[in-house]
Amino acid sequence: MRCNHKSCGDKERVWLPYEYMGRERGLKPHLFCKDCGLLKNESSEKPRRIGYYINVIAEIGREIKITKVQTRLICKELERQGIDDNYGMDKHMQENLFTDVLKHYVNISDEVICRHLKPK
Repeated sequence: MRCNHKSCGDKERVWLPYEYMGRERGLKPHLFCKDCGLLKNESSEKPRRIGYYINVIAEIGREIKITKVQTRLICKELERQGIDDNYGMDKHMQENLFTDVLKHYVNISDEVICRHLKPK
């Protein structure tokens, strides 16, 4: 079951070590979910919303044939796997999940997927 993630207040934040540019920089307050206890991802690689990945599927669909059924199955699988979880995933993790799910339903190369994931 997925958690809806309710953030703690500013006074309840947990002080944890953090890194910047590969070096430890001391302690920094981190938000966490009151229900499940998961720390909020505060990395520089902010996660994207699921709509971004649905738009990428549509772009790829203009290049190669992706049926509506495949699109629906891909979207349902992405939702089930929690791609929209901004607490537990960063952008890199989302892209890996998206690539794995897309390749499961569509015969497509990593090169095509990566080309469409890169910002224009």
